[in-house]
Amino acid sequence: MIKRALLGRPLATAEEMQERLPKKLALPVFASDAISSTAYATEEILLALVLAGSAAIRFSFPIAVAVAVLLGIVALSYQQTVHAYPNGGGSYVVSRENLGLLPGLIAAASLMVDYVMTVAVSIASGVAAITTAFPVLFEHRVLISVVLICLVSLANLRGVRESGRLFAVPTYAFVLLCGGLVVVGLVRWAMGDLHPHQVPSGGDTITGLAMLWIVLRAFAGGCSAMTGTEAISNAVPAFKPPESRNASVTLGIMAATLGFLLLGVTGLSQILRVTPAHGETVLGQVARAVYGNGFFYYALQIATMAILILAANTSFTGFPRLSAVLARDGLMPRQFMSRGDKLVFSNGIIVLTIAAIVVLVVFHAETHRLIPLYAVGVFTSFTLSQSGMVVRWRRLRTEGWRHRAVMNGVGAVLTGVVTVVVVTTKFVHGAYLVVIAVPALVALFYAVHRHYQRVARALEPQSPQELECLGEVASSAPRTSVVVFVAQVNSLVARSLSLTRALAPNDVHAVTVATDPERVQRLRENWEKLRIDVPLEIVESPYRQFVKPAVEYVRSLKPGPDHTVIVIIPEFVVEHWWEALLHNQDALRLKAALLGVPWVVTISVPLHIGAVGQGCQTAQ
Repeated sequence: MIKRALLGRPLATAEEMQERLPKKLALPVFASDAISSTAYATEEILLALVLAGSAAIRFSFPIAVAVAVLLGIVALSYQQTVHAYPNGGGSYVVSRENLGLLPGLIAAASLMVDYVMTVAVSIASGVAAITTAFPVLFEHRVLISVVLICLVSLANLRGVRESGRLFAVPTYAFVLLCGGLVVVGLVRWAMGDLHPHQVPSGGDTITGLAMLWIVLRAFAGGCSAMTGTEAISNAVPAFKPPESRNASVTLGIMAATLGFLLLGVTGLSQILRVTPAHGETVLGQVARAVYGNGFFYYALQIATMAILILAANTSFTGFPRLSAVLARDGLMPRQFMSRGDKLVFSNGIIVLTIAAIVVLVVFHAETHRLIPLYAVGVFTSFTLSQSGMVVRWRRLRTEGWRHRAVMNGVGAVLTGVVTVVVVTTKFVHGAYLVVIAVPALVALFYAVHRHYQRVARALEPQSPQELECLGEVASSAPRTSVVVFVAQVNSLVARSLSLTRALAPNDVHAVTVATDPERVQRLRENWEKLRIDVPLEIVESPYRQFVKPAVEYVRSLKPGPDHTVIVIIPEFVVEHWWEALLHNQDALRLKAALLGVPWVVTISVPLHIGAVGQGCQTAQ
């Protein structure tokens, strides 16, 4: 009942098509992460440039142009990807198919780390906006962050379409208000009605290679705007038909919107000579200069806060789908392929929720401590994906392949440079954790894959000769011994002994473990009154244990290659779940222990307490 109240009515598989998203809902679901980065991408550029002096701010707009160009190249590349790989998977599928398994796993691990960090950074940034407006909440930021993650998770567990409706309003409100900021600001600037801040003038205090390094750092910071670009390529199956075309169009709209907002906000910040300041974001300073302190200024701040929190939704769609693709390939547990009641990959959503909560708690929901871990993974996957597309074009050589290969090659080089810059400049500040986490995840993928391969070899015949051998085994009649564990004489034990007659009438062992001498004596007396030809064997237990002596007895039978031991375990089933807590669960523990003995087969004989018609007593 609680589950239904939280998640709503379960959906049948046939209703999946109704859960597919049109472009107008897919944009806020899959692009909120990328679009929300407008709130901090310009600030990341300026934070790096101010280290070289206020005059270096003039490089901010050219850097934003470079980021926008790179964004366009990456978006065009992913548009090719969604057409070439309509089943989703994005960077992982492209890298694995064209570069090999190891590059594919590196891309997948990098994306997974980035998805977790996207949730953590987005939620922490949104909470920071809340605590800025209401300082009394600052001490409770971790709790607030955890609650918000759980709410976003719950929205996604309710289904893709429902989460799309929920997230549409904040996303479109931010786009309209921020887009209006750019348009109004440029119009006021053209009319000479926009006055820049008074900033002390001065030349660059850093030149040469040091200046180049700072520009590269600023470029890398600005590239944080591109996180989330790959989410659409991972989620092509979530679109309404024609899936690839709708995904491609949505990707183009996202890139155009993000590019426009990034260039507009950065351009206005350069015109206004805005620099990062404690207590107010760069976007907030630009909004105050353009909108004043009126309604639109506060509306933009609220919309910014909302979209930063909801930007985590991109990861809640991308992470579960990537996990499902990896599970399909035998690289993650099969459970990640299972869809929940609302036709979403519930296990992936839950795992992402837990991982993001752990990160936020460990780093105390402090954005500045999380940022160094951010974006390393996504640019690694960008580089591998673009490189994979170059290999694909060279292999297929379709019409226009040279042009496409050059475009992807340029993108691979640029994103590779960004990856190196991000890792080197942020390594000691926390990026080293990502450098450790990615190989660890790759090792985990390999371990899971080896396990599934080993299980497949054990379960599936590998040759005609093996099939013939299996046929001989199926036709054989091996020697069989049957063991019945007895605690007292009752109808349950009688039914179990009756079953042994059909299984192995000439080799039956009735066994009791002597954990209580008085009970054993009563059992002896009642057993003699049964007048059956099966003797009662008593296994001593000096330390009053049940499971260990029982397993040792079964092992003592020492069967040969053609000998099977069947252990019959009588157990009663209570009417209510809470009644099970009143019993010691010896039968359950014995079955679990016997699973480790390869030549043992266990059979449970249940007696349902309260049922009619079981045994001599209830029949009278």
